[in-house]
Amino acid sequence: MANFDIVLWGFIVVLLTGGLVGYFKAGSLVSLLTSGLIAALLAFAALGFFGATTSRSVARFIVGCLFCLFGYRWRVSRKFMPSGLMALAALATSGLLAGFDHH
Repeated sequence: MANFDIVLWGFIVVLLTGGLVGYFKAGSLVSLLTSGLIAALLAFAALGFFGATTSRSVARFIVGCLFCLFGYRWRVSRKFMPSGLMALAALATSGLLAGFDHH
């Protein structure tokens, strides 16, 4: 398993954990379903369903969009949990994924 895949699977676990916490602590079914859907898309990318190069680009794009979304929510709410934490996790993941080659 390549470093890219390890980082991506790690982020998928964090994303799903966040969805589960949102569901069990706040009763947010939307959080659970959204995290599951996005995690599934990222899992398809990690497994290469979109082709090797395209899958990596798709994963980078999705994680970048999540950073923008969670960053915006953090800025608006001014609450670190959960948006700030997820924004930082997405930012770190984006940085790591950007550091790996496209092959």
